[in-house]
Amino acid sequence: MYGAIVGKVVIALLVFPVLVHAFFTVQTMILGPMLPTLLSLADSWGEILRKGLFVIAFLIAVRGSFGICRRLWPATMIRQTS
Repeated sequence: MYGAIVGKVVIALLVFPVLVHAFFTVQTMILGPMLPTLLSLADSWGEILRKGLFVIAFLIAVRGSFGICRRLWPATMIRQTS
């Protein structure tokens, strides 16, 4: 009984934030070298484009982490009354 609760707490408080941070870091490391080229092409839209790319990278990281944590989430057992 307590094992499922502890598992859910560990997933929610430890695994999910760590995975979001890891995904976001990897994405920004990949997009980082490409960003100056994109910003020079955008002229006045450079700051908006930079913020937009970071928001998109964050949302992708959250969605990817959610997908992994959903698979790790312990299933609740349903008792049959007979």
